[in-house]
Amino acid sequence: MQKIDIENVKKEFYKMKLVNFEDDENFEYYILDRDYVEKLEDFFGVMSKSTSHQLYVRNPLQENLQIYDRGGTFIAIYDKDDIIAVCIMDTCDKKDSLAHIKGLDEKDIKKSITLDTVCVLPKYRGNQLQKKIMLVAEYLYLKNGFKYMYMTISPNNYHSLKNSFDLQYTIFDIRQLYGTETKNPVTRCVLELEIGKMLEEVPEQYSVINNDITAQKNVIELGFSGMKIINVFSEEKFFISYSKAFYTDNMNVILEQKEF
Repeated sequence: MQKIDIENVKKEFYKMKLVNFEDDENFEYYILDRDYVEKLEDFFGVMSKSTSHQLYVRNPLQENLQIYDRGGTFIAIYDKDDIIAVCIMDTCDKKDSLAHIKGLDEKDIKKSITLDTVCVLPKYRGNQLQKKIMLVAEYLYLKNGFKYMYMTISPNNYHSLKNSFDLQYTIFDIRQLYGTETKNPVTRCVLELEIGKMLEEVPEQYSVINNDITAQKNVIELGFSGMKIINVFSEEKFFISYSKAFYTDNMNVILEQKEF
């Protein structure tokens, strides 16, 4: 496996300012080899037991091996010898990929990547590890000339939605996904990120409660994107703010406007 120089990433990637690293933080980041994919099964087993199927759908081992073999990337955070967080990045080659759902042309699909899985062991939550590993993935693909990143999140997953909005992802679709002959599909928000870019601050147009899927779809059809969480009553009941989303290259101005 290949160790990632996280200090270098922090220096080179301006968006790392979106998270706070403690001075005494000593977690290590690695890109995993194929041999490690099977070794992740115990980690995913713990995740499955600690998270409901509505929020987290685990990949079978064979699917993870296929992701690796077609060019995907597996990133892990270690605390000494223990894996504590994992991010799986998949290509957008398949005809049902999220980039195809977005309707990109073939040229842009080749410059797109899917954040297939990101998860953190329960005891390590609260350290912003989900954000950090997502930013490391974004940095790696930015360095390789990619333009778009896609992912899905349950509309009931408050923490993952908030983390993704904080990293500048936007919701552009909501649909039923991940169904099989033995499992019913689940409702997922489909999110997009223009890699390496920040969102301009824009006026809010609509706010919709997270579990009102029909209302959110109607707003999306009007051309608006989900951009932030507002009016939080609980982790089960909150509102998603929809606006017109505009990405910008003027990072310094946008970062100065953000509150951390």
